[in-house]
Amino acid sequence: MKLLSHLLVFTIGIGLYAPAAVIDTPPWQPTGKYIHPDIKESSGIVASRQFEGVYWTLNDSGNPATLYATKLNGELIQEIAVKGSGNFDWEALGIDDKNQLWIGEIGNNSRLRFDLKVVVIKEPDPFTETEAEVIASYPYRYPNENVDAEGLFIFEGVPYIVSKERERAVLYRFPTLQTDTKQVLERVGEFAEAKFVTGAGVSEDGTRLAVCTYDALWVYHSTADDLAKMIQGTPWHLPHSFYGEAVCFDGYNLVLTNEARDIYMVPQFWYEKEWTLPPKNTQSAIVLLPKTTAHGVAVQVESYSTEGIDIGGSHVAFTPEIVEETGSLTVPIEAPYRDVYEIRAVLTRGQAYAQVQLSVNGTAVGTPYDCYASEPIAGTLFSFGTAPLNAGENQIMLSIVGKASEATGSKIGVDSYQVLHASPYVKRYMILGPFPKTDIDTIDELLHPEDQLDLEKTYTGVDGKAVHWQEATTRADGFLDLRRNLDPNPMTVGYTLVYIYAPKATDTVMLIGSDDEIAVWLNGTEIHRKSINAGATADADAVPCQLKAGWNTVLCQKVDLGWSWGLYLRFTDADGVLRYAIHPAE
Repeated sequence: MKLLSHLLVFTIGIGLYAPAAVIDTPPWQPTGKYIHPDIKESSGIVASRQFEGVYWTLNDSGNPATLYATKLNGELIQEIAVKGSGNFDWEALGIDDKNQLWIGEIGNNSRLRFDLKVVVIKEPDPFTETEAEVIASYPYRYPNENVDAEGLFIFEGVPYIVSKERERAVLYRFPTLQTDTKQVLERVGEFAEAKFVTGAGVSEDGTRLAVCTYDALWVYHSTADDLAKMIQGTPWHLPHSFYGEAVCFDGYNLVLTNEARDIYMVPQFWYEKEWTLPPKNTQSAIVLLPKTTAHGVAVQVESYSTEGIDIGGSHVAFTPEIVEETGSLTVPIEAPYRDVYEIRAVLTRGQAYAQVQLSVNGTAVGTPYDCYASEPIAGTLFSFGTAPLNAGENQIMLSIVGKASEATGSKIGVDSYQVLHASPYVKRYMILGPFPKTDIDTIDELLHPEDQLDLEKTYTGVDGKAVHWQEATTRADGFLDLRRNLDPNPMTVGYTLVYIYAPKATDTVMLIGSDDEIAVWLNGTEIHRKSINAGATADADAVPCQLKAGWNTVLCQKVDLGWSWGLYLRFTDADGVLRYAIHPAE
């Protein structure tokens, strides 16, 4: 796209700026999805500067050397076969002011690749062409250590690469452009705040540089042509739940994609204000409206644009039928299991908005929330607190309970609801390892999961080293980081052990989230085994099980395949009667 003026982009916003079609989704919901089966995962994206409404994307490793031209909603315009280059691990895509596309063969998960390069094609016409030839290839290596990278952008005709590292993000540049001559990249500097970067993009005028990670955006900004100084400045920071893999500018708006094939657009004003983006796994108030019961309120579906917020999407708005009176809505919410849940709502705020109280199954939860704000704000996520919910349908009531003295009305606006398991995580474990992965079967036999474990026994671990059980604690969010407690060594095995006390035989659900490979034994019986090539997500798997009266033993076998190594673990406990311990006598 040709860069719109700062004022025009700010004024138009996401709700109206859509060359192909009006976008009717707020920034926290996908504006589109790649439905073409060959676009398996989007690892890079750029907005065309000469073909209005065209966005280019590509797949990463294991896929054909093909670029895809799509609309913003993900609809395919054309496949472009790239001649003269394979796709070993394409991870990024850039565009320059000469309308050339730069493909980043920069993926280096193993840190052992020495054939890294960036290749260039002239941007094809996606409406008439189906092939493009590589016109230049620029191999490179890093000045010091060999790192992984997924971020690439072009600034003043020069490729810049952003490393993907756990503890930092480093910006590199090509010192010169010599075709087919391996260049040693120059280190420009290290980004303030950002790390583990999965994508990067620069605005057409070079005044903004965006980098994304799986769970956040950072937008660096400056009027000077000094990237080293820009990345040391204070960026606009925007946490999200998109699992972002690629980012680009469209004007000053941002377009993000992920490996789930979703497409998001975040308008300029949103990230400049650093408004929080609510999570995506919420239950829409509009979808629930047919089952919603009103009590003394008038209810309507109202677009955010009518509230003066320049985004797409709508919320459910309700106001008292009698001025200055109260009223409420009752909404049915499903819970998968009986448990304690944290209950949240995504609300709208503004001058005409009132105070709202949430109740669950007739009992008030937490304290009222004041939705008054001096300017209209959409997408505010508020937690009302925790409450036990039954399996199946529960009744949630939102009540108007007053308003601030400055408020001009008594409106409540609800975008969506969210219920999250809130039973406590296991916070202390006994851990053992690491052992060689090749000896997994032998380790199982040595530990005898069906028998009482000997916590005083010494075992032979990796490289013949003696290992023994030791105590470990989780992070504040409940994640047990085995790499912090055991020697980080990919292709190894570790064990975690915890005891659970139940006052009586109890039906429960084990909620577990793990990276790599895991197996779980409850009282010596295997109840869960899974292999996953992704990071750990809390409560990713739910395993119904029964605890016996008294102490129960939970043993987990964890395989480390690299990067992170750990797990989240808890059991549903609506009555708050379970106890966790590292010794059954506690």
